[in-house]
Amino acid sequence: MQLLRLELKGFKSFADKTIVKFSPGMTAIVGPNGSGKSNITDAMRWVLGESNVRHLRGQKAEDIIFAGTEKRRPMSTAEVTLVFDNSDKRLHPDLAEVALTRRIYRSGESEFFINKKACRLKDIQALLADTGLGRDSMAIIGQNRVDAILNSKPEERRLIFEEVAGISRFKMNKDESLRRMGQTDRNMERVADLMANLEEQMEPLREKAAKTQTHAELSRQKRLLDGALAFHDYKVADRLFTKQENEKIALEQEQIEIQTELSGLGAREQQLKLKSDEQQQALRRQEELYAQAQKEEARLQGEKNVLTEQLRNADKELQELRDRIHEMEATIAGDRQKVLVHQKLLVDGAGELAAKEAALQTAEEVYELARLELQRIQGEFQSVQAAMATRHDEQLKLVGLVEKYRVELQTLNSELTKIAELTATLADELTTVTAEEREAFTKHQTLLEQQSTNRAERESTQQAMSDLRQRRQQLDKECQTGRREEQRIEGRLQLLAQWAEQHEGYADGTRNALAAKESWQSDLLGAIGDLFTVKPEYATALDIALGGSINHVVSRTSRAAADCIAYLKRTQGGRVTFLPLDTVHGQALNTPALNEPGVLGRAVDCITFDEMYRGVFTYLLGRTLVVETMEQAIALQKKYKQQLRLVTLGGEQFQPGGSLSGGVTKRRKASVMAQKEEMGVLSTKLQALQQQLGDKQKAVADYEQQLEVLSDELAAKQSRWDEQHTLLLTAESVLKTTRERKLRKEQVLQNNLAEQERLTSEQANVKIELEQVEANLKQLNDALQADGGNTVTLAELERCQKEQDAANQSRHEARLQYEQLRQQQSYGEQQISDWQTAIEQNVARMEPLKIQLASQEQQATAVLPQQLVELTTACENQVKVTADLVAQRDSLYESHSEQQRTLADYASERETLDTRQKRVQQRLMQMEGQLAKYEINSEQALQKINELGFSRDEAQALQPTGAVADWRLEEGKLSAQLEELGPVNPEAVAEYEAAKEKQAFYEAQQSDLEQAKSQLEAVIAEIDKAMALQLSEVLEVVGDRFQAVFSRLFGGGTAQIVLTDADNILTSGIDFYIQPPGKKRQQLTLLSGGERALTVIALLFSFLDYRPAPFCVLDEVDAALDEANVERFGSYLQRLGDDTQFIVVSHRKRTMEAALVLQGVTMVERGVSRLLTVAFDEIKEDM
Repeated sequence: MQLLRLELKGFKSFADKTIVKFSPGMTAIVGPNGSGKSNITDAMRWVLGESNVRHLRGQKAEDIIFAGTEKRRPMSTAEVTLVFDNSDKRLHPDLAEVALTRRIYRSGESEFFINKKACRLKDIQALLADTGLGRDSMAIIGQNRVDAILNSKPEERRLIFEEVAGISRFKMNKDESLRRMGQTDRNMERVADLMANLEEQMEPLREKAAKTQTHAELSRQKRLLDGALAFHDYKVADRLFTKQENEKIALEQEQIEIQTELSGLGAREQQLKLKSDEQQQALRRQEELYAQAQKEEARLQGEKNVLTEQLRNADKELQELRDRIHEMEATIAGDRQKVLVHQKLLVDGAGELAAKEAALQTAEEVYELARLELQRIQGEFQSVQAAMATRHDEQLKLVGLVEKYRVELQTLNSELTKIAELTATLADELTTVTAEEREAFTKHQTLLEQQSTNRAERESTQQAMSDLRQRRQQLDKECQTGRREEQRIEGRLQLLAQWAEQHEGYADGTRNALAAKESWQSDLLGAIGDLFTVKPEYATALDIALGGSINHVVSRTSRAAADCIAYLKRTQGGRVTFLPLDTVHGQALNTPALNEPGVLGRAVDCITFDEMYRGVFTYLLGRTLVVETMEQAIALQKKYKQQLRLVTLGGEQFQPGGSLSGGVTKRRKASVMAQKEEMGVLSTKLQALQQQLGDKQKAVADYEQQLEVLSDELAAKQSRWDEQHTLLLTAESVLKTTRERKLRKEQVLQNNLAEQERLTSEQANVKIELEQVEANLKQLNDALQADGGNTVTLAELERCQKEQDAANQSRHEARLQYEQLRQQQSYGEQQISDWQTAIEQNVARMEPLKIQLASQEQQATAVLPQQLVELTTACENQVKVTADLVAQRDSLYESHSEQQRTLADYASERETLDTRQKRVQQRLMQMEGQLAKYEINSEQALQKINELGFSRDEAQALQPTGAVADWRLEEGKLSAQLEELGPVNPEAVAEYEAAKEKQAFYEAQQSDLEQAKSQLEAVIAEIDKAMALQLSEVLEVVGDRFQAVFSRLFGGGTAQIVLTDADNILTSGIDFYIQPPGKKRQQLTLLSGGERALTVIALLFSFLDYRPAPFCVLDEVDAALDEANVERFGSYLQRLGDDTQFIVVSHRKRTMEAALVLQGVTMVERGVSRLLTVAFDEIKEDM
């Protein structure tokens, strides 16, 4: 099993994919400090399973991922692969090579692979378990391990030997066993305390349990008697209630007849009132028409006055418009005149400009002739001077100097011009670079802002995803709660449906009639409560309106009703009111009150039923009105003279004659209307709940979809952030480059300015010298002129020079006059353009004014006079309409007075009927009180039956023999016995049984704990024995190997491993006694630094001999050795290289010479490690 290669990508400084190949024998990894040599060691340690990032010289997991440089982006992953030759099938029987790969992302997530197949870290550790590359192996030895041995105390060194011996797992097992034994001891103490406390409680608990059993038997007997007495009270109250209710129905029928008469009278009265109200409204409308006619008459007169005033103002506005138009026309005419004058001046000026241009051309020609003449004279003068060369050597020398200085001056001028041009160019370039720098800085800032915005958007998306997840979790909880509520409601609805099938809630007579198995049973159509449905909001009102009538039974014929009554008498089954379809026919109330505010309609119209029962329900509810509130009902009774039967949604009832009832009556829990109302409410609630559940489940699905969308958005934003980060790095590089260019340009510009200043100074010096030489030449010429040699020629030369100067002056004056005249022409053309623009603007503004003038003239001469004539006619017609309205109003007043007299007669007749109705109503009120009393007694009895836990049938079956008085006497005796017994704990029996179970449980626990403690003590003894044996073996074998390796490395001498406490090997410290060749025996701490380091290396090699590994990595362990010891170290590695593959990280030359292959690590690019391989065998072959 041999290590073939190491592949790195993105690991620390190895940004690019790097392959480190290893050959048999010794391979040295070399390179300068900071180049990344030890990163190769860290990579091996990491891929073999190292999980503590601090052992890899990092602070957090992402520190081992390439962090980027100035020119490179950070990488998002790091990946290391270690490839082994498996030809000996040691790792896997079917693979020739085994590749272990570990990959990490910046998120901290790690992945492991074996031959590119995903696996777990445990799988890799299991694969390497028996190869010497496990957790406690000596495959990788670093300088820190050498330092740990050198600087550790004897007790700390034992830990190193324990690691080599591989007894860490034994120590962990022992620590776990000791922890468990301590926990067992604490549990035993706790169980003993609990058993002692329980023993003290057993006797009191037994006494309480016996008392509770006696109390329970007496309570059972009393409960049965109380149920029988409660059912007896219920039957008495129900019988009295039925009798009183029948009497009430007769009185209600009489009241209905009175109400019918009152209704007829009320209808006639109401019709007359309606007619009277209509006439009253007609009178009001007539008055309103009269008032409107007067207002219309005043309005027309006002409009007429306004129109007259408008006619007077129209002439004034017309005159103002005409004046404005005249002013604008005058302005336009003046501007046009100016344009004509200046156009003429421009034409005249054009001729003068041509003349000036011709004069300028002439002056140029004169100047050119003068210049040519001067050149000719100068040539002749030079010829004369040449003829006098022998006499004028000094003069020629001076002329030569003049020419020399002039050439120098011209050269300096040329250089200054070039420097000036170059300086200007550099200034322009500097401006450009500065602009580029500003643009790069702006772009950089923009990218920073975009990246910040993107980061905020990404965080916002993450927050939105978190909020969505929380809302989804909340909805999940709400859905669970809703489903539980749905199940509860469905269960309750099933129970209510079962009650409805059993006619629960009806009086006994009704239930017995409907349950009879007789031939006439098919003619009983059902109880009133089963034959209609009602909306929940009307349930209370209908319950009050029906009252006891809800127990009435509808039959097809009177014969069937008579047969059922005979059956009830025969079986003592109670009383029932029957409503035969062939005899009961109700008449619905028809009253104007149905149209009043707050009136919801007749009670019969507020329910739903089969049409065949129309007569029955009209009889019961056709003359009762349902009103929203009690205040509206009071107002209706007052308005309609207490003639209506009303019931409100809140349950208040108003009887004809003025009586009303209300308040709170505890309704029977199992009453028909209560069941109907509860079923309606629960059905509505169930439907709404199911709708809500559907909506919430849909919302959960929507949240899931939104989470997917947000997840995609987050990925997209992360991608944009990565792109922006790349752009930002590029922008930073561009900004840096631009600033460097700017600095270089500024430096060159400063140098040019300095050179320009130097040339300017040199130019001034040359000019001074030229002036001096010219002065000397003039003196010499004056001397020659005095001799008479060249007088005429010099004068002629001066004359030509003056002529040239005069011609040049004339040319300049001609050019100046030409330019002045040309500018005057241009200014005149601009003025003409401005005046033409003003003319066009004035013409454009004048057109709307002319249109407005024409419109207003039309208005003033035609429209307004016509409107005035029409208004005058309208005023005259309105006066006639007002007079007609007055006559119609007087006729309506007469008819209304007649109707008021008829209404007074109706009121007298109503008073008589009201007196009869009040007497009936007083009797009904008395009966209402009695019925309420009987109903309360019945409800209290039923409530007591329910509280005792009996159904009505169960209570009826409890009836004992004997008189009721004897029952009550027996119930009193039982109550006395229970009172004498006093309060008891209902849970005493259960507590006593539970205490006995606890006692047995604690005894079993105590036995189990004692047994577990004995087992743990035996396990700890076995672990100590195994550790002592294994550590003794390690000390013996490693001690022998230590002596052998030490002698090889030092060339002799002795080395001994000694226990500081030989009697306690597991707690003893470990020390070393060393005797180098030629020296005395002494402890490790007394040796020199190099000797100590080489001794520790010998110890590490001994460890490696004891626990061999396929390869061994030595990371700068030779750093503290001197040259002689390094040579010994290298030679020893060469000898071991035949059996073990060594990878050595080193700076030492001797160590490098011992290696077969050198792997050089360098940083060509700052921050990025690269690899260079050199094989010494190949070099020797080439040589």
